[in-house]
Amino acid sequence: MAGRREIIVNLGTSHVSVCIFSFNDEQIKLSDFVHKTTKPQSSDEEQWMDSVRETLSEICKENKIKGPAKLILPGSKLLSKTLRVPKVESTKQRQVVSYELGQKMPFPLTEMTWDFQVIDDDGIEQEILAFAVKPRFTEELCKIAYDCGLLPTHLCPSAILDHKVLVNYRSLEQYHEKALVNIGAKTTTLLFSNPSGFLVRTINLGGSSLTDSIAENFGISFDKAEELKINYLENRLNANATDPALEILRTLTHNFFNKIGQEISRSIVTYKRLKKGKSPECILASGNSTASSSLVKFLEESQQLPVFNFDPLEMLELEETFDENHSKIPFIISEPLGFAILISKQENALNLIPKKSIKELNFKRKKVYLSIASFCIALLPIFTIFKTLRIEEDLLNYSNDLKRDLDLNNNKLENLNSKKSSLDTYENYNIKIYEFLKQLDHSNKILYSQTRFINSLQNLTQSEGINNIWIDSIKYLESFTDSVNASVGIQDNTALTPINITGRYLVELNDVNKIDPSSRRNNLIDSNSLVQESLTQGITDIPQVASLTKTVFSTEGKGDLFNRYFTHFELELTLDLSK
Repeated sequence: MAGRREIIVNLGTSHVSVCIFSFNDEQIKLSDFVHKTTKPQSSDEEQWMDSVRETLSEICKENKIKGPAKLILPGSKLLSKTLRVPKVESTKQRQVVSYELGQKMPFPLTEMTWDFQVIDDDGIEQEILAFAVKPRFTEELCKIAYDCGLLPTHLCPSAILDHKVLVNYRSLEQYHEKALVNIGAKTTTLLFSNPSGFLVRTINLGGSSLTDSIAENFGISFDKAEELKINYLENRLNANATDPALEILRTLTHNFFNKIGQEISRSIVTYKRLKKGKSPECILASGNSTASSSLVKFLEESQQLPVFNFDPLEMLELEETFDENHSKIPFIISEPLGFAILISKQENALNLIPKKSIKELNFKRKKVYLSIASFCIALLPIFTIFKTLRIEEDLLNYSNDLKRDLDLNNNKLENLNSKKSSLDTYENYNIKIYEFLKQLDHSNKILYSQTRFINSLQNLTQSEGINNIWIDSIKYLESFTDSVNASVGIQDNTALTPINITGRYLVELNDVNKIDPSSRRNNLIDSNSLVQESLTQGITDIPQVASLTKTVFSTEGKGDLFNRYFTHFELELTLDLSK
């Protein structure tokens, strides 16, 4: 994976951030980080979409970010369920989860896009965390990303990504039972982690609820209430201690902290009941709202547990060109970093993009290349026509020369009294006309044969089995005009022309995410062999191909079969243009 680059977009409720990671073996480096805050919308899905569209477009345009990207969706936009199901064979696992999940979802699973992950396994039963979302919602998100210059390949729930960072977080290895509290704008996610697995709980309470209370009590806008909240929590208000407004802020903040503390305590009690008395030994605080030291201090007092700020930057190397002037990075980088760890370890991530949308997006990506290839193929006959026109021009000039010779001969014939001399002159003229017509007829036949070869080659690229193919170049290995002239006037001789063709074709695998990585290489090699045989046989079957003198197929170097699923080929063949 040397030199690999991944774009990960975190679509939060109150912010949009874009992280660009580079990978060298299993080493992860943060190359760039762009963050923009957005106003948290109430529950209006369309308003949130509009905010994401505007913010992401600004980020991509200002920072010239484009290419394949992986998206992270906030928990407040998903339906999530935790299930306990019997442990079965992996081939039957999805069927069992589908049945159990269908009983608990408010909508039929056939109308949803869903995926799941095993979060605990005791050998008899498995604990499953499943997520579902309406396909229309994900399709609209994919369209927004595509319009911004990104090609979405994954849409992953944020709740499970923190766990990947937590299990690799070395700073607190002495604690076996840990709880990560990620307080966002609309929801708070609790992640309980232990050596056997993890458990996720989502609380519908976040930092924006305090902002809403401040805005309602003071009769101010949401933006001004957010600014007032931040200044108060960070002790930046220059207010008199007896100011009634300060007492209102203190009361509202105290009520919010109490609600958060009660919900966290209730979740810890539930966790203890499920895990037969086990409870967290420490709490890690993450999320935008935990940037306030007063909230961290309150959690430590209310839960009677040590509370630490979760700083995933300790696990990252930064590129030399990276600008570290981002104070919010430690509080919002954990989810993108979790995705990056999945990529570096080549582990599968949950994907809520419908398969139909993935195919459509891949086709959009290929459409540009296909259009260029089609345009190039369409231009190929033009060069042949230009060559033929030059030959025709030479023949016309020759014809004009013959006419001038004829005029001279006519003048001589007027001075000749002998009919025999006149007949001999006309006989020479007729011979020249015959040779001219013979050359013109032969060049027309070669041009027709050339056009039939190009048409056959174009039809081959659209045939079953090798339809994902494009041709980069077609080169004659010797002058086409020389081939024509060499064959003119020599009876029963074929116009043999050597030609070089280079191009690439895609090798497709069905359900590539379900194929075991260890067998994917063999599957790719088998599929590549089938396409290679079809292409070679198809070229050989073209009537104008006299012989196939060279075949080179490159799966590495010029090709990239095992990473990007395409093979480069180079063919040399001899054309018989007399057919």
